[in-house]
Amino acid sequence: FEFVYNYLYLANLRANWDEVKRQAEKAPQPEARRYVLPLSIDKADTGKNLVTLPYTTATATLRSDETIWLEPEVIFSGPRHAFEFPQINYRKYGGKPYTFTYGLGLNHFVPDRLCKLNVKTKETWVWQEPDSYPSEPIFVSHPEALEEDDG
Repeated sequence: FEFVYNYLYLANLRANWDEVKRQAEKAPQPEARRYVLPLSIDKADTGKNLVTLPYTTATATLRSDETIWLEPEVIFSGPRHAFEFPQINYRKYGGKPYTFTYGLGLNHFVPDRLCKLNVKTKETWVWQEPDSYPSEPIFVSHPEALEEDDG
């Protein structure tokens, strides 16, 4: 807990950079998961997968006790390649179907890249420069954008 909470303070990074990197290698890697919540439920569907979206392997199964068991689809995961602080083009796609999300890429817990992820195909694009440590992305749309990711 102390490491996760305190490691990014600038003073700690400057004083203990090698120790921060060493400790970060022990940290669990986050992954981006998609959960799908069914909005319409029929008791006749007990035991069936209620997810009908064609682009996901996430499942939602209605149990006999009327609870729903969710299994996620992992859409971004990998050693030394985490994806945090996801953002979308909220102005046009908040609450609507979207394709692209942007995140801060982490080499263990060290933020060192920006990532773009197609949440339907899982294709990724990465921006990374040596000795660069970006903060979380914020999507700024082009004023005359026609496409979701034009920004």
